[in-house]
Amino acid sequence: MPRITRFTAVSFSSLGLLLVLHALLYFPMRVDDAFILMRYAENLAAGHGPVFNVGERVEGFTSPAMVMLEAAFLRAGVEPLLAVKLFGILCGLVLLGATLALARELSGSRWAGVLAGLLVALHTGVAVACVNGLETAPFAAFVALGLSLHVRARSPRDEGLAGLALAVAILFRLEGGLPLAFIGANALWRWRREPDRWRRWFALALPILVLAVPVYAVKTAWFGSLTPNTLLAKVPLDAEARLASGLEYLAEYGTAHYGYLALLGLWVLAFKADRRFRLLALLATVWAGYVASVGGDWIPHARFLVPLVPIATVATATALVLLWELLGERMREGTRTPARAGLALLAAAAVLPAAALQTQETHVEVMLDTGASLRSREPLGGWLTSLGGPGSSVAMLDVGAVSYRSGLRVIDTGGLTDPRVARVLHNSRGLYRDHLYFPDNASAEQIARVVLADRPSFVVLLFNDELSRRLNGQTQAQEKSWPLLAVYPQDNALFQAPGFSAEYDYLCSIPVEPSPAGWVWHYNVFARKGLALAHRPRPDAEGSLRCF
Repeated sequence: MPRITRFTAVSFSSLGLLLVLHALLYFPMRVDDAFILMRYAENLAAGHGPVFNVGERVEGFTSPAMVMLEAAFLRAGVEPLLAVKLFGILCGLVLLGATLALARELSGSRWAGVLAGLLVALHTGVAVACVNGLETAPFAAFVALGLSLHVRARSPRDEGLAGLALAVAILFRLEGGLPLAFIGANALWRWRREPDRWRRWFALALPILVLAVPVYAVKTAWFGSLTPNTLLAKVPLDAEARLASGLEYLAEYGTAHYGYLALLGLWVLAFKADRRFRLLALLATVWAGYVASVGGDWIPHARFLVPLVPIATVATATALVLLWELLGERMREGTRTPARAGLALLAAAAVLPAAALQTQETHVEVMLDTGASLRSREPLGGWLTSLGGPGSSVAMLDVGAVSYRSGLRVIDTGGLTDPRVARVLHNSRGLYRDHLYFPDNASAEQIARVVLADRPSFVVLLFNDELSRRLNGQTQAQEKSWPLLAVYPQDNALFQAPGFSAEYDYLCSIPVEPSPAGWVWHYNVFARKGLALAHRPRPDAEGSLRCF
């Protein structure tokens, strides 16, 4: 085996193992949005079509490929959450390989590839993306693969492979059209003097025309819109609050992952090194602007920016290698390889402490929400079905795990799967907090009216434990008194809605997770009066009504 091939194989194997071990730290992770995808996939596999509630054609997801993939797993009898986590790790390895190839192509240094790969393997966002159960890892992997293939393309066949990777990326998220637009324009410019330039461009475009366009045409016909309903719910017209949240999102990421230095280095390389860096610099800048414009995202760990990780790490690694060589110009040719190896070791020593800190903090955050899913949201779905029967309905905001575990009709007060609520949110004014949008009181009250008009069997509200104490009739003579707080304005509006207490009885509560302020958030379950229930919760030794 040639030395370079052996070196590449050993490098990829070692870094791949490191990435897998990093991802396994978060393997138990459960994100509620992943269960929304599985709910759509379950209905698709059952023959109802890609729907959240049977008979309601609302696109409450952003990844057609994930829904189709999970439906295939379900039809094959494979547990979809486990399968997509394993698939996500595989995609993480693809992303790693594309990064190694891109770094070596642009820098001409195998040690730059190793350093870029090391930065990917230690990147918390990449490791979390591999196992969050969402489309983050496959989307980022196929974008990176498309970029790498295009940058290294020498023939129409190479451009065709790049187009195929980008077509798959678009199937995982429509935003894959952004790198496609940049690569398409770059291809026209790059091959402008070649006699077969139009063949190259057609080879790039053909996979998109064959794969992505038909899928999105069918999807548009089914749902009646090219863009998903989630766009209405997640991207309100209130641009000022949205942009402030998006800039905060970028700032947090830049601080945690040296993103500012990577972007600066990328633009320096665009004008001082290989011209192909200009494509990456433009794409990274526009992508960051897009993320800022949509307001960021709450899911750990900066999933909207994971597609930029290969670009950022390649720029960082190339800049460090060039700097090292500039400082070592007086060294003999025979000593440069050890010097580059020394650079890789030095960089590893610099990034390891920061990576370890990020891993520790993110692990705590991930496991806190995972515990909430396992203790409360997932059991709640099955419990509600046993309580009210399969014909019941439930209104709440955290709809993913409850909908998938119950099979009940779910009214989403967050609007992701309900266009009525989504339209109210889209037109409302409010505020972003922790990259979540909270509508103003008037809009929350309007949402409450829409939801209660459906007369759901159950209403689940997320409040601090003060609500369950009051409803259980417990005194606080020897306890610290807390103010009554709801996590979401919609929940507070539902509880305060005229006639709510007359139409709904309090059943029980479920502890979810502790708050930094000292209280514990609870899901509080209310049942419509007159509803025939299979059983009722009984007070525990302390007089509290706990659901299970």
